[in-house]
Amino acid sequence: MTAVAVVRNEARIAKRDPLPIVVLVVMPAILMVLLAPALQLALAAEGNAGASGGDQAVPGMVSVFSFFGVAFVGFAIFREHGWHTWARLRAVGLTPPQLVVGKVALPAGMLVVQHVLLFAFGAAFLDLRVTGSWLAVAVTSVALIALVVCLGLAAAAALQTVAQLNAVTNVGVMVLGGLGGGFVPVSTLPAWIQPLAPLSPVYWSMRGYRAAILDGGGLPAVALPCAVLLGAAAAAAAFAAVKLQADAPKRTWG
Repeated sequence: MTAVAVVRNEARIAKRDPLPIVVLVVMPAILMVLLAPALQLALAAEGNAGASGGDQAVPGMVSVFSFFGVAFVGFAIFREHGWHTWARLRAVGLTPPQLVVGKVALPAGMLVVQHVLLFAFGAAFLDLRVTGSWLAVAVTSVALIALVVCLGLAAAAALQTVAQLNAVTNVGVMVLGGLGGGFVPVSTLPAWIQPLAPLSPVYWSMRGYRAAILDGGGLPAVALPCAVLLGAAAAAAAFAAVKLQADAPKRTWG
């Protein structure tokens, strides 16, 4: 058995469960439509008079809802423990790296599809205009997805139950999304909160997206935000490599 076989099995399971598509694509698309008019006013107040609401709503919802991928990565691991099949996967000779690759490949692919669909939707229906480089947007997305996947592995390593994973993901998405400027521009947040915004990874993804979308920037403009995101991803991956023990049991729901 190889990592490819694990990926195929994950794909078969995903076909029977529409929840990830609803969470990653449908929900943010609805919020993008609802928030775009108000966000156009917020951008105008910042001095971006010619910007559309989609210029903030699309990258904002992409940044926020990407982090639900943390839960999907964790679920892929916890599910095997709940079904008592994790030991079987180990018994057929899969190495820990093969298991990890097999488990994260599908969530990572889903996040790529999410980004493509939401940006395409924004360009087609919400007047999203990238004044800089689409390549810079894509590179920012790659860095963001890498961080989400690595955080998912770190969460699976650190947490013991699915309930814990659910709670940490849901609370984290809302707090980090709001703090980092995913819902509204950071400049519109209370003055005492704005200095805390860089603590959120959403702040750095939005900084990269805004540099390319609103400021006309190319790859050099997103280099720092992407470096921060990838640095955080490397730290999360290192934590997971130390703490995620392939033979350690998980209590799943109990």
